[in-house]
Amino acid sequence: MNITPHDILTGILIIFVLTYAYNDYIRPILVNLIQGKSLSTTITEAFSSQGSSQYSSLSPGLSNTVQFDTNSYLRNTNKPIILNNQISLPIINYGNPSGNGSYAELVADYFRNKIYPIQSIQTQSNIDTIYKFINNEIDIAFISEEILTRYIKRDCKYLTRLLAEAFELDTTLPENNLDSPKILDRLYPPVNVSAIGIGFDIDFYLVVSNFSNIVEFLDITKGKTVGVLGDSYYFFLKICMAYEISQDTLNKMTTDSTNMDNNTNSTIEPTMEGLIEKFIENKYDAIFIACHPKNLQLLKMSKNKKLRYIHIQKRAKMDSRSNLNNLQNLKGTQQGSGTNNTPPPPDYNRQEIYSKTVLADLNTTNITEDFNSLIKKYFHHLNPRAVDLNKFHKSGNMYSYLDTYSTTMVLVIRDGIPAERVAFLTRNYIENLEKMRDSIDIKYFDIKLNNFSSIEFKYDELVSFDKVIPLADGARKVYKEEGLIYYEEDEKCKL
Repeated sequence: MNITPHDILTGILIIFVLTYAYNDYIRPILVNLIQGKSLSTTITEAFSSQGSSQYSSLSPGLSNTVQFDTNSYLRNTNKPIILNNQISLPIINYGNPSGNGSYAELVADYFRNKIYPIQSIQTQSNIDTIYKFINNEIDIAFISEEILTRYIKRDCKYLTRLLAEAFELDTTLPENNLDSPKILDRLYPPVNVSAIGIGFDIDFYLVVSNFSNIVEFLDITKGKTVGVLGDSYYFFLKICMAYEISQDTLNKMTTDSTNMDNNTNSTIEPTMEGLIEKFIENKYDAIFIACHPKNLQLLKMSKNKKLRYIHIQKRAKMDSRSNLNNLQNLKGTQQGSGTNNTPPPPDYNRQEIYSKTVLADLNTTNITEDFNSLIKKYFHHLNPRAVDLNKFHKSGNMYSYLDTYSTTMVLVIRDGIPAERVAFLTRNYIENLEKMRDSIDIKYFDIKLNNFSSIEFKYDELVSFDKVIPLADGARKVYKEEGLIYYEEDEKCKL
């Protein structure tokens, strides 16, 4: 018998067909018969698509398609491919005392995506943020360096008074004397935060409508009603004290006389939305806000309402004349005398008059410098600032630069966070300083304002905060590697 190649190929095909028929039809029939099923039911299931889908012709057993099908996620374009976080970073709570549209919130959006996973929690103020840290309700936040340092030092009577009001402490009772160490311990529980680094500055704004008769800061004492953002009241209070505005006058300015309900007639607003809404409705003659110039709500308000911004720094009045001009005739000829001879030296009485005139002129000229020195007695961390109004806001001001003050916000973290995680966060924070600032600038750029900024998140100033604020251990390790801090040891001291 001669076997041709054709016969071999035919035999192979028959074997494949028989194997396929056995695995998909004959074997299931035999299994069902052994299990006691009827012949008709067995044949029906064997040749049905439901029965065949439970078996694979590629293997003699049941397939695992039903139990785990990874290919289905790749085939279905409506299902995202989820990547696991290999380093397992838990989400931490980010405190935001500045409200919606604040620069702290814009930073939080970038922070969440590029630096560390966070969940934003609204707080009422910087003081409330400190207490939430103590109660372990938040883990990370930007806090005013001025408020945090004064809280740690316990050396500000105005802050103590605000804390007593927050605790609803009746200070008229002898046992609630604010100088008592027991009361201070109650108002100032120990803080449990450490610094990661410097963040950004916030500026002080006194805003009025374009047609208001308020032209300088002291004009708000002339029967005006001033709305104040709750988180900004600490700064407003101390500026008023520096201007020698009495507490009674301050209370009148921050009380809505048209509202007869004593429980709701305060003009200290907890949210920026409520403050702006009442200002637009002309319920307030002016509003005071401490915020970053890129605050979205402030920018939106400036587009919808014609505003003016009042200088916070003390300045000489627009119509003030230099007293030195009165002395210029001493250098020239005597008017109406017809002679070129200079006048004779003044007698003793005239010398005293001239001396007082020069002194009065110098006092007028240096009024800003004197006030800047005075305000340092009320604030330990405050810097004079000139804000370009044409760059950040639309206003009806005749001047382009606003002379105000600013204070720095410091990024702090709760002490209970592991040092390794803090180091990871700090490293990412450093690497994203410029990217974060530029990303916010590009995302919220307004072509009509050209509101780019370059003064936030400076690398060289990361550790330039007050020494009473401890540096987080994890951040310290990173800053040593960066060369921003270093230690030297000798026989006498450690630096």
